[in-house]
Amino acid sequence: MRTAKSGDPVPDVRTAGRRETVEGGHVTTPDDGPHATTSDARRGEAPEPAPHPTSVVVWGVPSPVVANRRFVAKAGVKCAAGCPLSGRLVVVRNEAGADVGHGRLGAAPEPGTSALYAAEVTLDAPDAEGVHAWTAAFDGAGPDPAPPGAVVPGEGTAPTHAATSVRDALPAHEADPVLEAAPARGALPKSARTRPQEAAPAHASAAATFGFRTVRPPEHRVMVTVRHRDTEAPVAGAEVRVGIYRGRTGAGGQAAIEVQAGSYALYVRKAGCAPHNDTVAVSGNLTLHVTLESVSDTDTDEDQIWM
Repeated sequence: MRTAKSGDPVPDVRTAGRRETVEGGHVTTPDDGPHATTSDARRGEAPEPAPHPTSVVVWGVPSPVVANRRFVAKAGVKCAAGCPLSGRLVVVRNEAGADVGHGRLGAAPEPGTSALYAAEVTLDAPDAEGVHAWTAAFDGAGPDPAPPGAVVPGEGTAPTHAATSVRDALPAHEADPVLEAAPARGALPKSARTRPQEAAPAHASAAATFGFRTVRPPEHRVMVTVRHRDTEAPVAGAEVRVGIYRGRTGAGGQAAIEVQAGSYALYVRKAGCAPHNDTVAVSGNLTLHVTLESVSDTDTDEDQIWM
């Protein structure tokens, strides 16, 4: 056995046994929490449970975002154990680590999910054009929100103060109560024993990085009308892309997309139809008519990824 010598590095016991796990496409590292010690084991106390892993996802970011304008994104958090997370805080930070927005997770999971709680976060786009990478973070160690109806000191309601003595806390007619004698020493009966209130589970912190592009304010509007080639019926829900600018047709088969002047690749797709590709030059407001042909053997999954 090797004996430690003077000058040997001292191991950091705070991070001993710490592991990193991958959650939701990013690395989730639980925060350092309380750990069982030798004295705990000697006393027979159970070690603190490990925090539940969590993951963060961001969606609904418009593309592109006009520089120096406000936009809204959605951030969702899920606990691996399915714990309710309503009311917890999600913070968005920019590349410099500065907080640029925050939101509270909703009261119920997102439709179609069992435990994904989401928050809408309003953000202000940077002034400069370009591609940006921001981070949505969930602090698992943060305090849970106060339950509905609870009085939080310092939030508009004066805190209540405890009575200075038992006598002050009693009604006038009970100011001199008759005190019962204490029971004989010994083990309490099972009916008199109380169990400590179970604490809420701890959660690991997690974060997800999302990217978006900022551009100058648009100069012109491109109106795209999409119809079926055979029936001439409007095609609703078709995805339309003019360069980096995106849109979707409504019930009338139309999508209005605002762009800067220039030459762009036009791309239109709808599940069950052959995609449409073209090139358009925009020097003013423009109206385009596109027809899609229905097909039965098109592999639409090939066109699902839009960067």
